[in-house]
Amino acid sequence: MRLVALERWRPRESEWNRAAAAHLFRRLGFGAEPGRVERALGDGFEPTLEELLAKDAHDPRLLAGAEALLPAGSTDDLAAWWMSLVLAGGAPLRERTTLMWHDHFATSDRKVEDARAMHRQNRWLRERGLGDFRELLHGIAKDPAMLVWLDGNSNRAGHPNENFAREVMELFALGIGNYDERDVQEAARALTGWGTEGRSFVFREKDHDAGSKRVLGRGTRSGEEALDAILAHPACPRFVARRLLEEFVAPAPEVAWVEETAALLVERDWNVRATLEVLLASRLFFSPAARRSRIAAPVECLAITARTLAARLAPRKAAEAARAMGQSLFRPPSVKGWDGGRAWINAGTWVARHDALFELARGAGGLVSVAEPAEVPRNVLEVLLPDLDPAPFTPVLERAARRAQDLESALELVTALVLTSPEFQMV
Repeated sequence: MRLVALERWRPRESEWNRAAAAHLFRRLGFGAEPGRVERALGDGFEPTLEELLAKDAHDPRLLAGAEALLPAGSTDDLAAWWMSLVLAGGAPLRERTTLMWHDHFATSDRKVEDARAMHRQNRWLRERGLGDFRELLHGIAKDPAMLVWLDGNSNRAGHPNENFAREVMELFALGIGNYDERDVQEAARALTGWGTEGRSFVFREKDHDAGSKRVLGRGTRSGEEALDAILAHPACPRFVARRLLEEFVAPAPEVAWVEETAALLVERDWNVRATLEVLLASRLFFSPAARRSRIAAPVECLAITARTLAARLAPRKAAEAARAMGQSLFRPPSVKGWDGGRAWINAGTWVARHDALFELARGAGGLVSVAEPAEVPRNVLEVLLPDLDPAPFTPVLERAARRAQDLESALELVTALVLTSPEFQMV
């Protein structure tokens, strides 16, 4: 396959700068700790990317921490635990893809009402989210939380329930326009008998429609064969490629980007990590079209801000703040997941976002090392918005610094103004 948009980026010395490094850390690593961007400039692009991609190991104690929370049956506790993984930064790419798949295969405890089942799905997405998408789709179709969420236990021969069959085509794998109602009906028949027993998948043969079906032009009998027919459809790799591009590049990817990424996904045997390794090193990823191209989701916004400021943020407080900002982990609003984009910023959620960022600014004492308030605006902008022209911000920030009572107050106020600017919300 000849790469065009996904051709490897080989920056000239001047192109591997603070803006490029900060972009890489925002998208791949939930932001960079103080001094990390400077070190990356010294290390160079290739070693920095290699180090970030290799960072894939959580503290085992953090991972195991969920087990102590499960008996209480609270997904609020689980949300705090998940935030601890994100904030700790042990496996940034893995956590970002886990969040992406949680939104993609959206399942809410509001209906499932079982913290253990939700945790099991979360663990599955974490373990398999960077692997073979085909295995991921087959696995999520047999996931007990998903089966409860989309009424698998009600899908029986003679009375098929079409919920999962419809959503797997519309939202998980193909997209509207690539199937018809007959395909949904036939896939639902193929999936009859798939359900749960306790917190385990069970196939009830007595409830399965054993007759022949035809899904997307392919003869099928079993649920597995129906899923294989969906995966074999040419729209499927494009759909998955678009999802990866929306997360890592831009919210409205061009058709050419989608086609090239889809071809790469198939060439890499549907391996998500292998595909992302090319995407994250590509000219497209570092292009102007990709930088500051989408509004940060609440979890992402909090993690990037806390890491950039080296601010201490308690995981439970972070999960509560994310919920107030519109992203309640383990409780997406519908099977479509979160709307994202401009939906993150509205009259209600903006107040919560503003307050959370303003609070984080109070921990900005170590953000930069300066001797007097007049130096604060330039230095804060270099850290927080290194890729933007400082001219529009400077007059306002200089006035704020002059009015501050002391150096610490100037640093906190200027930092808060930058953090709550529209520009900082873009990643």
